[in-house]
Amino acid sequence: MLVSILKDKKVKSVIIDDIEYFDVQDIKKHPELKIYVNEIVNIEGIPMISAEHIYLTTEFDRVIKQVFPKNKK
Repeated sequence: MLVSILKDKKVKSVIIDDIEYFDVQDIKKHPELKIYVNEIVNIEGIPMISAEHIYLTTEFDRVIKQVFPKNKK
């Protein structure tokens, strides 16, 4: 995903070794974004992910969420 889109959405980020990582908890506040959980790295105990592993949800993703809603206990 383009870093500029994530910046426009004001997703928290940090740059380490010239790679920009974004806060996974902050991304969860944006239902139109999805991430590949296998690519999450912990930086000082905070789950972070690089922009190349963040995507906009598709129509298929939205339909699946409606068909199989999360069970909140």
